[in-house]
Amino acid sequence: MTTAVPETPRYDRSCSERWGSVVRTEIVCGDPCRTFDVRPSSVASLLQDGRIFGSRTYLVEGTRRLGFADHERAVGAVVARLVAAGAQPGDRVMLLGANSIEWVVAFWAILHVGAIVVLGNAWWSTEELDHATRVTSPVLVLADDRRMGRLPDACAAIALESLASIVEAPHDAPGVDRSTIDEDDPAVILFTSGTTGFPNGAVLTNRGIVSTLQSLLVRTNRLPVAGAEPPSPSAALLTPPLFHIGGLQLVITPMVSGGTTVFAGRRFDAEHVVALIEREHVRAWSTVPSMASRVIDYLDHSGTGPLRGVRTVGLGGAPVGEQLRRDIATWFPDARRGLAVTWGLSEAGGVVTTGAGEPIRSRPGTVGRALENAELRIDDPDEAGRGEVLVRSPSVMLGYWTETGLDTTPIGPGRWLRTGDVGWLDADGYLYITDRIKDIVIRGGENIATPRVEDVLSGHPDVVEVAVVGLPHADLGEELGAIVRLATGSTATAESLATFAAQRLAYFEVPSRWKVVEQPFPQNATGKVVKRVLQAEWREELSR
Repeated sequence: MTTAVPETPRYDRSCSERWGSVVRTEIVCGDPCRTFDVRPSSVASLLQDGRIFGSRTYLVEGTRRLGFADHERAVGAVVARLVAAGAQPGDRVMLLGANSIEWVVAFWAILHVGAIVVLGNAWWSTEELDHATRVTSPVLVLADDRRMGRLPDACAAIALESLASIVEAPHDAPGVDRSTIDEDDPAVILFTSGTTGFPNGAVLTNRGIVSTLQSLLVRTNRLPVAGAEPPSPSAALLTPPLFHIGGLQLVITPMVSGGTTVFAGRRFDAEHVVALIEREHVRAWSTVPSMASRVIDYLDHSGTGPLRGVRTVGLGGAPVGEQLRRDIATWFPDARRGLAVTWGLSEAGGVVTTGAGEPIRSRPGTVGRALENAELRIDDPDEAGRGEVLVRSPSVMLGYWTETGLDTTPIGPGRWLRTGDVGWLDADGYLYITDRIKDIVIRGGENIATPRVEDVLSGHPDVVEVAVVGLPHADLGEELGAIVRLATGSTATAESLATFAAQRLAYFEVPSRWKVVEQPFPQNATGKVVKRVLQAEWREELSR
């Protein structure tokens, strides 16, 4: 008696009707953009692509595992629950919680209702959460137990933990049909650090999210092709929070690549991450430089030795130093193409440029070339070719969601998005970022708007002047420092100021270094505080 060998699945003819690699110029929101000639029409419809991987594992959280087929059935059951709770197409539904399988299932379910997913930052202060719910007016919030108590009383809510029973036993639940959503409809509202106040909600469309995904698939040769075998199973480690664009991309991409997303846990721990990489045979890890540095430090000091098996290490979200680039090659020797770097921003749908292998090694400091769907322009370059980097692509946001409509201030004529980053392009189109126009500090991959922190600290009754700046940090890249001048006779301390700030800011926005001065701050001719002077003086003191 012979045993039948299961037939290897292959992409069917529908692939050629959904995915293409030819780029052409189309009018998007009134302006010309580089788009793919054949493309899926919505993020929700990507579940259709995931059906070929039905028996594979999609998500791993600790000892829990969820396959693609069971995930889709769970999504169908949660869709029914959301509709019963009053969610309708076009509504905003907020997700507020730590990384979990239930979070992912809820994300896909909200999209299939036709609602807009509002990504709530699980680290927000109560004040910031109040702002986000007031601006977006969600009809429903799906929150985990830890955040549920901080929601405004008026918010209708469902506990994410209550979805666990659906996820664990979804077998009687229906699957979900392909949604009829217009590709230029909003799909996600993703909050970014506001440069002058509360976080801003960037509105990303279905077209934009799919376009970035498709560009990355083309760049990495993973685009589905009719008649071809799908990629072999491969695991990727998820360390960023899902409410960041980088985390979100790691649960969207597997629907097309068939990969497994492995959750790293609620708190980052280098020893745990190393054990997880080895146990789950992780082949790809996209993270921020500070987390990669922590793992390398652990490998070095614990005597564990280099981590073999990881084929790709991608770094983004903060500048990548040359020493870290060399360390990646030493401690991840099986990364065939070495280090991969990316640059982008939430307002542009995440990744805008990327590069790996020899082109990166031979161009120190580059963040790669633009994806196939993106155009770059240097605005008003100086004699060295440096200027503000502008981006145009279908992935550029519609604008910031406000209570009165979309704020499109950062988007100029021709749909060129001002990034606030300063850089230059070489003759081959490789981008180099050299500075920031925006008053932003990047702490371990988290963007912090210093005017927002200054505004909060200015509300302390003893603070006369305050300047918040970025200071070098060996692990995080940058840390937040606050220079304050206090009222005469004040007894305020750094500890009491930090406590005051923590009541109004997310934990990562609270300065970790403080400097109290007695003299008034330096000012320019218009009376504006010259923060660069204060920052330079403090950095020099620290270097000594």
